[in-house]
Order: sequence, then structure tokens, then C-alpha cells
Amino acid sequence: MTFPFGAFSHVKDALAIFDADFRLLFANKEFLRLFKKNKLPAFITDQFESFPEGFGLFEVVGIKANGKTFPAEVVILPYEKSLRQILVRDISERRATEEMWLQAERLTAMGKLAGEIAHEINNPLGGILLYANLLKEDLEQEGRLWEYTDKIIKLATKCRIIAKALLNFGRPDTSLNDWIDINRLLIDMFALIEDHRLFREVDIVWELEKQIPLVQGNRSQLEQLTLNLIINAGEALNGKGRIIFRTYFSTEEEMVVMEVEDNGPGIPQEILPRIFEPFFTTKKGGKGTGLGLSICHGIVKRHEGKIEVKSKPGQTIFKVKLPRIHFEHD
Repeated sequence: MTFPFGAFSHVKDALAIFDADFRLLFANKEFLRLFKKNKLPAFITDQFESFPEGFGLFEVVGIKANGKTFPAEVVILPYEKSLRQILVRDISERRATEEMWLQAERLTAMGKLAGEIAHEINNPLGGILLYANLLKEDLEQEGRLWEYTDKIIKLATKCRIIAKALLNFGRPDTSLNDWIDINRLLIDMFALIEDHRLFREVDIVWELEKQIPLVQGNRSQLEQLTLNLIINAGEALNGKGRIIFRTYFSTEEEMVVMEVEDNGPGIPQEILPRIFEPFFTTKKGGKGTGLGLSICHGIVKRHEGKIEVKSKPGQTIFKVKLPRIHFEHD
């Protein structure tokens, strides 16, 4: 018995007909194109990781001829004489769009939370700094208590910088009117934390291109971006290794580039796409909040730049590209 499969030639979606034993009897050109097939496959079940039972609308994973998979939406309906028809759509783009909106919602929620946290800790930090400075004035300079008090002030100042950045993330200062020397920014931010135990046995290599253009942006936000990347590299090394600070101007993209490279264990490839997600962290024991890199991502985005990461065992490079001029602010 023959069936008028030619009637499906006008269907734009990928369509196929199969029997009760899942043998494929017909597939239109779009079906073959979607699955990258040159001829009709033997069984419909071979085209999916797990084939759904019954009739209806399902989301499954399709398998192309080259072995690559893709998210698919399928509709399975009855046809004539116990045959079934299936319509298949690749929903990769839709999934990507949904993920983008989900990421935006997470960032918005994180921004509100970050603002609340920063507001709550800002006032106590101000009090700590005030009384520590008063105490320092009454102590003998260069004495042990004077040194301890000075360290309290430095650490509290660092906390206040972080709190300010969180507050900016929750209620971002959108002004991009500061002219910033990225080389000086890197040097100053590292000087702030170079005495920390994470960096005492780390080799620091400076590869800064001289006379690169200034970047127009928000100084406090770029300070927090740089500080986060430096700390991130130090934590990856866990106290021993090498960090390379690199800057240059990309004439092709008309962007100033800042790179922070470490020779740590690297980031597993399966989690690389998620490292900029809010609250995502690989640190164990509650040591990480998952906020640092998502804050970096938000700062770079507000500066109309790009942040990229490349990683393999023994090398991780965070690359920040910033335009030197924001024309709308001229």
C-alpha cells in the first residue's frame, strides 16, 4: 500500500512518517537537512537521545549525523493505518533567548540584594574606620599596636571599597566621565592587596604596553573590576604560582585590552559558560558568594566593553576590552 507522502512537500518544518516499529517511511528535505542526512535513516528513534512515547508535544534532544546534539521540540500525531507523523523544530535559539532573559532577571535580583547588603554594612564600616583612626593617633608610631591598627584601617578600607561596588551594582552610577589610565589602575589595585598571604609567594609579571590610550569610564567601577580579577587569580593559585598583568591597545577593535593570566589548575570546560552567572561558585565550604565575576560582567557591559575567559590546565586568561571613548558622553 502506498501513501501520498508527496502531499507533505509544502511543509516548511522538518517532517517524517514512521510505522509502529519506528521504521522511517518518509522524511521531507527539511528533516534531512536538520539532521544532516543524505538519505532516509532506518529508524526515527536513532535520531534522538530518548524518543517519547505516545502522541503530543515533547521537548527532546536530537542527534545530527555528525554526532552533535540540539534541543528539539517535536509533535507526534497519528497518521493513516497505524502510522505516525512527527514534526521537529530546533529550539536552540529560543533556549538561548530564554537563558538570556533568565540571566537578566538574576542580575536584577542580585543587584537589589547587593544594594541592601552594602547599605547595611556601610555604616558599621564607617564607624570602624573612624575609631581605628582615632586610636592610631593616640598610639606610638611604628609600635606593634600602631601596626595592628594600621592593618585594621587598610582591611576596613578594602571592605568599604567592596561595599561601595556592591552598592553601585544595586544602584549603579551610570556616569562614565572619568579618564582612566588602565596601567596605573592595575598597579594601584595590586598595591592595595600585594601584602595579602595569597600573593606573598606568587611571581608577578608586568607586561604593560606604554602610552596606551586612556579609557573613559567610571573609576570606582573599574577599580572594583580590576580588584576582583586580581583576587580571583590569587585564589586560583592558592598562594603559589605566577600572575601576568598585561595591557595593550587593539587597533583592529579600537579597544584597550587588560589581561590577568594565572598558571593555576584552570577552569573545567563544562562550567566555563556559567562563571559569570550570579551566585554561581566553585568554591567549597561557603567561601564564595558567586558575586565577583557577575559584578565584573555587569561593569564591563555598562562600559560597552567585552569580558572573555580562556582556560585550560595550567593557564587561565581573563581578558577585558574597553572602548577608549563613549561618544554619547562627549
